Amino acid sequence: MPQLYLKIEYNNPSLSIKHRSIPNQIFSLFRDKSITQKTHLAILTAGSAGVSVAWAARQIGCNSTVVVPDGTSENLTRYIKWLGSTVITAEPGQVKAVIKEFQDDPTCKVIEQLNDPAFIPHYYSIGEELLKQHADISAVIVPAGTAASVMGISRSLRKFGIKIYAVEPAEAPVLQGGAWEPHNIPGLAPPMKTQLFDPRDVDKIISVPSQKAWDTAASILGVIGEPVGPSSGAAIAAAQQLREEGLSGDIVAVCPSQIVTSLCGHTADTNLRKSINKHEYLAIHSSRSASLFDLEISTYSCVRTLCRVCD
Repeated sequence: MPQLYLKIEYNNPSLSIKHRSIPNQIFSLFRDKSITQKTHLAILTAGSAGVSVAWAARQIGCNSTVVVPDGTSENLTRYIKWLGSTVITAEPGQVKAVIKEFQDDPTCKVIEQLNDPAFIPHYYSIGEELLKQHADISAVIVPAGTAASVMGISRSLRKFGIKIYAVEPAEAPVLQGGAWEPHNIPGLAPPMKTQLFDPRDVDKIISVPSQKAWDTAASILGVIGEPVGPSSGAAIAAAQQLREEGLSGDIVAVCPSQIVTSLCGHTADTNLRKSINKHEYLAIHSSRSASLFDLEISTYSCVRTLCRVCD
């Protein structure tokens, strides 16, 4: 029976796939002396990238500011503050002006995750790990926000004949040339267009509605107990679609973040309530031991299994 594998990428201090790239990029700049402890780091984000910047800044001992639009998860912003970073919240139309103040300040370094191709190679390791973990993958599905992760994974796996699919919200099909509209899959389809995505590096772009992403995340929790977030739910829903379209072989869905970092505000409450209601119906009318989408599900994790603490 063909299987669906989940590549879990949130068992790390940043709570997301961003831990693969942003801290390593910041550490590289610090080693090269492009930044010092006197440098003030800043980033504009509505997702987990702010956590990664705050965590990395804490490690090297410099100050940082994370600029977020109204509506960003309070769970995320509280964690960012706990890590020691300042959080500035602004109206969506004003965030560019706020971050420009940091761009114009010579003592600051703004992390430009939407247009810096240096972030892409940091994701090669995901593809390399998958080749070691599973010998027979037919396709890998990657949710796309800045698109650095899907580009990096593609460039490490596509040469082996593995198909790569990008996923974005149906409400904001920006990678397909559509207009940006509000959606509720945090981390995907940011309002500002990414410069990192190259459509030639993927086999197809799949659109998933926000509510479908939340419903699928809730279903996964019921089936295997893994608390994936809506961006992960979107990747898994895309796997279902591809299977229905006739894609054979084992599929890997990359899961960038967990549910806790996506829970915020009225919109999330509405999506969550609908998902829970649907999940309760599924639990009554199907067996918990049945595999989702008639696929067996296994997980691969990026978790560190042993940490040494110095006395």
